[in-house]
Amino acid sequence: MKKNDENKTIFKQWTSVLLIIGVFAIFISGFCLVVSGFNPEESSKKELYSYDYNTNFDYKVYLKENNFFNTEYLGMNKQYIASLIDRIEVTANYDFTSTKDLDYTYSYSITATPKGLYEGSDGKSVEVWSRAYPLFNSETISGTGKKFSISQPITLDYNSYNDLMTNFREQFGLSVDARVDLTLNVNINAGLAGSDTKDLSKSEKINLKVPLLQQTIQINPDYVNTGHETVYENQNATESNINIPYILFGIVLMVFAVVGFVILLRKLLVITKKSEYLINYNKILKDYGDIIAETRNVPDLSNYEVIRVKDFNELVDIEEELHSPIICCEIKPDSECWFIIINSGVAYKFALTQEYFEHLIRD
Repeated sequence: MKKNDENKTIFKQWTSVLLIIGVFAIFISGFCLVVSGFNPEESSKKELYSYDYNTNFDYKVYLKENNFFNTEYLGMNKQYIASLIDRIEVTANYDFTSTKDLDYTYSYSITATPKGLYEGSDGKSVEVWSRAYPLFNSETISGTGKKFSISQPITLDYNSYNDLMTNFREQFGLSVDARVDLTLNVNINAGLAGSDTKDLSKSEKINLKVPLLQQTIQINPDYVNTGHETVYENQNATESNINIPYILFGIVLMVFAVVGFVILLRKLLVITKKSEYLINYNKILKDYGDIIAETRNVPDLSNYEVIRVKDFNELVDIEEELHSPIICCEIKPDSECWFIIINSGVAYKFALTQEYFEHLIRD
């Protein structure tokens, strides 16, 4: 029997399987390198600078002469009686601060936009009319430094917009809600001081919502007070988006893996055939050793009628009928063996080869 050879072959078989898994892992690694070579943005971003901004509206609600309030105006975040409002004095503020000196330009504008809102069948308010009225437009302002500020006062004529929306509602007979949005629009372009590149192009819009057509109102800000953002170096050239060493090394790994996979697969197929042969060979000798006679010499069958038996079990049946031993002779080491019964001028032969793995051997 060749039990040691069988164990060695099985060991080689599993080793080849593990190597194939390793080669597959190399292929995946190469593929990932190629992909990352075409998408290096996250790893190659260079931070230029960061900046903070602060926005808010300050306002005072000035009152008409009345017998109830002894003050000229009311401060922020209160409930206001609409019929007592004379005007609203607003200051729009915007502060910009960078971590590095910048060459910057900015401009800003302030608009008032009255809106008619109608509640739809789904309960949501739908805008049915609006019109933007410009209240202030700045010139383009240039400068160099880490910060700049906007503080622009403006007067909101509350009663004019309230009367406008009252006429709108009466003319069209619509039960609309209304408000006027006071909006600060800021446009910024900036780059590092001394550089011709403008890395920052930014537009900000902050709103202050003032209700109309109500007996009392509460003014609502609609903006984020603060923010922090980072500006990275622009990467607009094709070569900056491709990491050539990553791609080349990834391709080399993938080619190596494919070649290795083909070689190992062919080797595994050979080992598998050998393993199947040895398993069958050893099983036959173990189960039928008492009726098998092993020989190193190949019998000369030229003077015998040779009958090929397709299954070893049939050869066992013949042995039981004729009571003649089965001669075992390995023709090719680890790949082909003949099992022969010679009786009365007839040779019954079963050939076990690496290609023969489909028939089960009787337990």
